[in-house]
Amino acid sequence: MREPEVAPDLVAAARRLDVALAGAGAADRESLIVGFAREVQASRGAEARFAAFYEQCPSGVVLVDPAGVIGAANPAFLRLTRAGGEDEFLGTRAEDLGATMRDRSALRTALESGDRVLDRLAIRSRPETSRVVRLTVRTLPGDRGRYPILMFEDTHDLRQLQETIQHQSLHDPLTGLPNNAHFRSKLEALLADRDQGRIGLVYLDIDGFKVVNDGLGTEVADQVLRGVAGTLRTVFAPGKGFVARLFGDGFAVALRGDLEPASVVKLVEQAIGELAKPVYADGVGVGVSASAGIVVAEVPGAVHGELIRSAEVALHRAKELGKAQWVLFDPGACQADRDRYRLAAAIAGALELGEITVVYQPHVVLPDARIVTSLNAALLWNHPTRGRLRAEEFYPLAETTGMTVPLGKHLLAKALETKASWQSRFGDGAPMVCLTLPRRMAIDADLVAMVRAELDRAGLEPRHLMLCADAESLIDDRGDLIESLGHLARLGVLFVLNITGLPELELIPAQAIPAPGVMLRGPIVDVLAADDAPAWARRNVRQLVERAEEMGVKVGAYGVVSQTQAELLYGLGVVVASGSYQPEYQTSSEAETWVGRTFPMGSG
Repeated sequence: MREPEVAPDLVAAARRLDVALAGAGAADRESLIVGFAREVQASRGAEARFAAFYEQCPSGVVLVDPAGVIGAANPAFLRLTRAGGEDEFLGTRAEDLGATMRDRSALRTALESGDRVLDRLAIRSRPETSRVVRLTVRTLPGDRGRYPILMFEDTHDLRQLQETIQHQSLHDPLTGLPNNAHFRSKLEALLADRDQGRIGLVYLDIDGFKVVNDGLGTEVADQVLRGVAGTLRTVFAPGKGFVARLFGDGFAVALRGDLEPASVVKLVEQAIGELAKPVYADGVGVGVSASAGIVVAEVPGAVHGELIRSAEVALHRAKELGKAQWVLFDPGACQADRDRYRLAAAIAGALELGEITVVYQPHVVLPDARIVTSLNAALLWNHPTRGRLRAEEFYPLAETTGMTVPLGKHLLAKALETKASWQSRFGDGAPMVCLTLPRRMAIDADLVAMVRAELDRAGLEPRHLMLCADAESLIDDRGDLIESLGHLARLGVLFVLNITGLPELELIPAQAIPAPGVMLRGPIVDVLAADDAPAWARRNVRQLVERAEEMGVKVGAYGVVSQTQAELLYGLGVVVASGSYQPEYQTSSEAETWVGRTFPMGSG
């Protein structure tokens, strides 16, 4: 580094001293010289402090003369530019530090203005690269004009950190795919460009992914998700598809261009096929299937929110059809689905507002139906615009919103509350209350605790309750209803199994299910409603009844629509019936007409 020049303020001080000495007397000259010496000493101290700051400053500092030529550059600037030494810059023009013509022009303007801050300036750096910095320009007065000082702050690391943070905020850390926020922003941008043809939107959901996660662990599940992400990139990205992970095991793809529904469907089918190929994790080949909802729409015309809702509706419909299915959104065909999902979303509010109530229907002893075995409790939704909706119309919808268990608990609590009221007023003449557990509640690990809590709250004994469940709930691998039934049976709760045929009846001995009775439902009963019921249908029921008698199990039937059908079933060995040929959906007060006509199913 060159020796610093004599400070401009000392030159000015010397000139003032010379003028003062010329007109001063001998007595005053000594004090003038002493004062000048002190001024020199103070100036040299400031110079020393400035030199130390200049050398140790972490920011790059470049001193420039009034002509714009570099006179000095500190060590920090040399490190910033990876320069071999200060000589590379001495005598060159400061504006030439800019990496591009635009940067050099910005530097020249900053030097001319004297005081300027440039937040983003690219300067030359070795070897043949550039460095983005923040430049602050300040000027100091001097004897030959104004001396610019350029201070460079390296913002590279900060900029990289900002870019990293921004990337993380817009991307999924597991798969590296854009996240939901990024995807929605991208979709808006695609819709804003009206000159690229149609837009295609695909929503994909991995079928039964919880089984992978719970059965093989989160590490394997993560590897599978990364494999899914890679497959979707491979299938869709070559066509410039924008692939994102929205949440959990949900993915989405946005496409834009000269699209036809058939071409998008072909890509989706290819992706579903590729996903079925196993991903090997810890030596285990894990194959997955995916359901997909597809929308292809014209632009302009497509609306962001409407497009997403359409894809979601199509995806829900695909999942209802089974695994590895896709559905192409059809506005006409999917309107009914939208109505159903809108209804599903209203269940929670309806329950809170008291629109969903508990009603009762008798299970009667055949053939004359004068004796009631129990009162079957069921939910009825008094919908403000749709009228009375039966449980079978909205229970399946509750599964999509997580409301199945709350509905089941409400049914249990209100039914036992009614039973407790009757018990206190009519004693042993009070009818037995029976209710069918919705499947999600039947397989819940807390079923026994829920039943005991509601019995205790109502002040009832377990023998006052009869529970029903379908055979599908027994074999649902999401829970263990069989174990729960064992606990409830030991408490004294009665259980009846709803079945559709002989194979389900065989679950009782095979799984040691404590069921004193079964209720037939579905086609095996419906086919006998006709006046000319076929012989094979009668034979099926008779064989089932004979097998049930061997087990000591009584047989009843749901869905009986006429006295004739009831008498036919009785002739085949069915002893209990329920259906529209008896009063349906009566309130608790109306159901009191059956008090005193009870006959427990487990006796006689």
